[in-house]
Amino acid sequence: MDGLTVAHGEYETELKARREAESEVTRLRILLSGQAARITALTGEGRRDELHKQLTRELSDSLSVLEQDVSKLKAERDVALVEMEEIASTRRYVPSFYIESAYC
Repeated sequence: MDGLTVAHGEYETELKARREAESEVTRLRILLSGQAARITALTGEGRRDELHKQLTRELSDSLSVLEQDVSKLKAERDVALVEMEEIASTRRYVPSFYIESAYC
């Protein structure tokens, strides 16, 4: 009987150790799950931040191109206005020899 009592004691000791180990594994799994959720949340925020920065750069680049295009259009407009003024001034000015030759 003594051997049976010793074996039962060892069984109880090992059973208790196994239950404690399972409990610790469960606790660690819960901690790991929480950490994974936090990492996922941080990764999502990082992706959002990176996307925001990328969109900001693209908008800035587009705005720069648009500003350059507007400057070119303004320059073309100014040149066209000067050309129109020159054409208008040449039409208003008729040299006197043209007038005299028309009456002769």
